Amino acid sequence: MKIHSVFILKETGTSIYHRSFSNEVEYDINFITPFFSAIFSFSDKIISRKLEELEMGDLRFTFRTEEDLIFTILSDLSVSILFIETRLKRIINIFKQKFPNFKKMKDYQEIEDADFDEQVDSIITGKAELFKGEEIYKKVINLFKDFQMQNEIIGAAVLSTEGNIIFSSLPNQILIRSLKELEIRFKTGVVDMPELFYSLGNGQKVFSRMVEVDQGNPGMGDFVITLLFEQGIPLGIAELQLNKVGEKILELV
Repeated sequence: MKIHSVFILKETGTSIYHRSFSNEVEYDINFITPFFSAIFSFSDKIISRKLEELEMGDLRFTFRTEEDLIFTILSDLSVSILFIETRLKRIINIFKQKFPNFKKMKDYQEIEDADFDEQVDSIITGKAELFKGEEIYKKVINLFKDFQMQNEIIGAAVLSTEGNIIFSSLPNQILIRSLKELEIRFKTGVVDMPELFYSLGNGQKVFSRMVEVDQGNPGMGDFVITLLFEQGIPLGIAELQLNKVGEKILELV
C-alpha cells in the first residue's frame, strides 16, 4: 500500500510541482502534463463536473481543486481514501502558507524548495503524526505483541483516525477492510459508534473499537484498534479480550 507521487498543477494541466516516493511507477512529467490536461478538459466539458478520482489498473489518481490549482496524489488502490484526503488537505494548507503569491507563478515555473519538499515528505509518510504519539504508540504496539506471543490474539492493528497505519500484524485483506470501515465511520459521521465485529469464512473473528485519547495528550488524536481471534474462541470471550486490551491501552495513554 503505497503513495507513489504528488503533483501540483495549474488548471490548464501544467505541472508546477511533482515529487516521487517510489520507483514502482515510472513516468515522464512531460507526458503526464498533456494527459492531465486532457482528462480535466473531458471532465469539465463532457460530464460537467470536477474530477476527483481516476482509477487505472491497480493505481488511483486522487484530485482536489483549490482556487486555480489541482493537487494530485498517485497511489495504489489499496491506500485508504481517508489517508489520501487528509494528506491532500495538509499539503494544500502548507502550500498556501509557503507560497501565498502562487497566482503570479508562470506556467513553466517549477517549484524547487527543499523546505517544502521536507514538509511534503513528512505528510506523505505520516512521520509527523506518528512522532507526536511515538512513546504511547510504542507501548501500545508492545502490548499487542505480548498478547500475540501469549496466543491470546492472532493479529492486531492500530489505525489513526486519519487512516494512517501505525502498526499491523493483520493479513492484508483484513487490514484493508478495517481501513474501509474507518472511512465509512467518518463519512457517515458515526465515529463514536461501539465496537464492530464480524466473522471470517474460516471462523476467525475480528473485533475493532475506537480509543479516545485524553485531551492531556496534545497533538495526538484518537485511534482505532482491530484484533483478530482464532476460530475456536467464543464471542463473549473475544469481546471481553477486546475490552481488556482497550482498558490497558487507556491506562497507557
